[in-house]
Amino acid sequence: MRKDYGYPSLEVIREASAGNETAIKDILKFYDAYICKLCLRPFYYFESGKITMQVDEELKGQIHTEMMKAILKFEIRVK
Repeated sequence: MRKDYGYPSLEVIREASAGNETAIKDILKFYDAYICKLCLRPFYYFESGKITMQVDEELKGQIHTEMMKAILKFEIRVK
């Protein structure tokens, strides 16, 4: 059985594509957990020899930047 996590509404998407900062932040917040999962990288501690998974903040920032560019280029066409 699939869970329904909902999606950003068409109104939020329309406002974000028009450049509304709040709407863009809402969309980025909606996808934040997925982006964090994509940005997990192994991190090695020299002192203890342990390897842990941590979010690569630089990569996450790059993904956010590219998403904002894509949102602003997005067009909604109605037939």
